[in-house]
Amino acid sequence: MNVKRIALLAVCIAIVAVLIASVPVPIAATGGFTHPGAIAEVFIALAFGPIVGAIAAGLGGAIADLSLGYGSFAPLTLVAHGLLGYLVGQIGWKKALPNMAVGWIVGGLALVGVYFLGGATLYGFGFAGAAAEIPFNLFQVGLGVLGIALYRLVKAAYPQLEQLSGEVAFAERDEPQKVKHGI
Repeated sequence: MNVKRIALLAVCIAIVAVLIASVPVPIAATGGFTHPGAIAEVFIALAFGPIVGAIAAGLGGAIADLSLGYGSFAPLTLVAHGLLGYLVGQIGWKKALPNMAVGWIVGGLALVGVYFLGGATLYGFGFAGAAAEIPFNLFQVGLGVLGIALYRLVKAAYPQLEQLSGEVAFAERDEPQKVKHGI
């Protein structure tokens, strides 16, 4: 892993954490919260792929949980949001809009499923208690459609976006161009 990749990951993790922490909406039924973080998570996964998407979404979400006092949810958030970022990137990265939408839906359903099963079993909310959080998690994931729109807008304005996560694809010329001067 090179310095450029580490810097990209750090910025992406920070973006996710700040977006999540900036607008937490408490959920009384479970003591958790919902947020607009899926916008950044989907954008990052589509722009930079499944590995960056998983790390940024998982760690960014867990850091936001820790910073907001929801530390008990951080391990589950790491898995749920990491899975969202990974699946969106795996299915939709460098692909057409239908694949992006499928990635968002599959990743979103995985996030909702992980929170449901984790809440029902690990956190002791039972299936009824965990089910009370499903609409909030679906809303959270639903905002991810804005991440798709944002990605498409940024990609249209800045086609080199994907080069930020990998090697730059410029080819050098063997010989410098000769300028002809003539009358």
